[in-house]
Amino acid sequence: MGEGFSNDHRVTPLYETANEVMGFDLKKLSLEGPEDQLSRTEYAQPAIFTDSIARFRILSDEGLEPRCVLGHSLGEFSALVAADSLTFTEGIKLVKKRGELTGNIDVEGSMVAVLGAEYAKVEELVEQMKEPITIANYNSPKQVVISGREDHLEESCKRLRNENAKCIELDVTGPFHSPFMEEAEKELKRYIDECDISDPDIPVLSGVSGSFETKGSRLSELLARQMTHPVMWVNYVESLEDFGIDTTVEVGPDKTLTKLTERTIPGLEGKSFNEVI
Repeated sequence: MGEGFSNDHRVTPLYETANEVMGFDLKKLSLEGPEDQLSRTEYAQPAIFTDSIARFRILSDEGLEPRCVLGHSLGEFSALVAADSLTFTEGIKLVKKRGELTGNIDVEGSMVAVLGAEYAKVEELVEQMKEPITIANYNSPKQVVISGREDHLEESCKRLRNENAKCIELDVTGPFHSPFMEEAEKELKRYIDECDISDPDIPVLSGVSGSFETKGSRLSELLARQMTHPVMWVNYVESLEDFGIDTTVEVGPDKTLTKLTERTIPGLEGKSFNEVI
């Protein structure tokens, strides 16, 4: 969370709620670390989620009125809160459980970003692999992320480099958005089913269906399937254009998603939190 709004009275209640759910001072951890603790997924996910909602609350107070919302993986939980489909309290509880589940996967797996290769080529390689490798993220026309066991990823990267692709291992604790997450997904679904996810005030672009959803029951069903489903960011961005969106605002500390979006739809204007405030 940025120092510029860390003490803003508008975000204080959020952190009080988050601290109560987490059982420690999440704001202090977010600002001061230690970094090795904050980087662990069971801490990182609630920290990112709370930071996102804090930024969104400030943007809302400043007059931002989005026509729709979407999120990249974990960001979809933030999107549901932003759309008043899920309360912040229930959201932080779900994200806490999600972080715990994804941080305790009993598989020596990881994820690798593949740059410079058409994703059709990556799909072809994945199909040829005897061992399970999954495309976890379609981030842009020439950036995908593959997920699987570390030894299988190593073999995949050897083949991809022969195709002049660049492979970058991500700093994650497991093979997310892959079949290896099935048990974690089933466990999280039990918690999601206990939550009251209502009809959103504005459409939510689902990361599973790729469509604009307006029913809480449908969003609940789709959210439960997210952990094993690939993030189809390219498709989501194209859906935004079809919806008539010409400007996006990234509710985060930088412009990572904005840059991915621009590579897919160059004419779609993207702004960061700091550019709007």
